[in-house]
Amino acid sequence: MFLTKRRRPKQLLYQLTAMILIVLLLVSCGGKTTTGDEMNDKGANSESQDIGSDNSGSPATVSDNSGSPAIASESYSAYIQAKGELLTRLSDALASNPETAFSSMSLLGISMVDLALLPASSFGLGEASANMALGFLRAEDIVYSENGNQYSVKYKGEDGSNYELQGEYDKSADALKCTSLVDGKETLTSEHRKTSYGYVSQTYVVNDDGSTYVYQLTATGNDGVVGMSKASEKPSSLTGSESIDFPKECQEWYAIDGNKVTGVTADGNEISFDYTPSEDGE
Repeated sequence: MFLTKRRRPKQLLYQLTAMILIVLLLVSCGGKTTTGDEMNDKGANSESQDIGSDNSGSPATVSDNSGSPAIASESYSAYIQAKGELLTRLSDALASNPETAFSSMSLLGISMVDLALLPASSFGLGEASANMALGFLRAEDIVYSENGNQYSVKYKGEDGSNYELQGEYDKSADALKCTSLVDGKETLTSEHRKTSYGYVSQTYVVNDDGSTYVYQLTATGNDGVVGMSKASEKPSSLTGSESIDFPKECQEWYAIDGNKVTGVTADGNEISFDYTPSEDGE
């Protein structure tokens, strides 16, 4: 019984990550299908057109050769996958060690923010994809708009509140910054950037009681660092030059490098142990 309770935070993290990744996959596929239907309506896929031709009728979801995703939703999806792999591995490591089992609960916060950011999976794909993504949240009155590299998705939630996610994508830096509003009030600012080693991200959250929190993450392959702190003000924007140890500036942080796990718990205790991956993933 104790083992079941101890591992529950890890299972919640697995389930949340899996659901979000499934939605991202469905939205991505749906966006490509919708684009293809529009092309057929316009006659862009006529027999006289070469499949590899470079023209304005090419699907928006196909990346170019610049090294950065062609559209914001692709950038968001790639980052979320990298984040999910890191959090899943780090959560399994913390939960597998009796002394840090309950510290895995600290990772739920940085995962839950992805629900508010879910509309970003439709940035650049259009309103049909926004409807598909937000159907997961049972949203209503969905309005999608975009202007150049700026995006907005407005909708009404199950609780009756009016939500909006605004985003701005810098393709040259592969950097996406999003702002979430509830009934016109800013509740969350999140950004990620591609780096030489992988990704860096940070999320600033304003809770219902007015308290504020910041989450920071760096990911390189399956390794990385996750940090979290109470915050008195919104942090400076990311530059992309942050080191892999960037989140270690937080009050609480956890890092995994190969099979080595280190960190500082919410109580201020330093941890260090070797991680043996679980065979069953439970």
